[in-house]
Amino acid sequence: MPTRDYRETLLERAQDEPEFREELLKGAVRCMFNGEPRIGRLRLHNYIYAAIGFDELSRKTGRRLEDLERIFSRNGNPRADELLGIVAAIAEHEGLVLDVQAAQQSRAEQLVAA
Repeated sequence: MPTRDYRETLLERAQDEPEFREELLKGAVRCMFNGEPRIGRLRLHNYIYAAIGFDELSRKTGRRLEDLERIFSRNGNPRADELLGIVAAIAEHEGLVLDVQAAQQSRAEQLVAA
């Protein structure tokens, strides 16, 4: 049975489903705020690849394409202001207003995290 490359599915869903793009973006930001910046950066890279493209992101952020490639490379170590600026440009592109809410961890989540 032939399998599809995940990038094909990612591109197709991102083009057809605005809710999917929104969840990709929110998931990336959630990872960054929850102490998983590397995973968040990877998810944000997937969003950019599927939904906006690096050329368009470069235009929207005023950053050189090479800088964006460095930020999202395997060994990239971007500053918070770089990532948040990118997230802001993407949110504007999508017509979204992102809001951060603090939530108390449940006792079960605290035990699992420990």
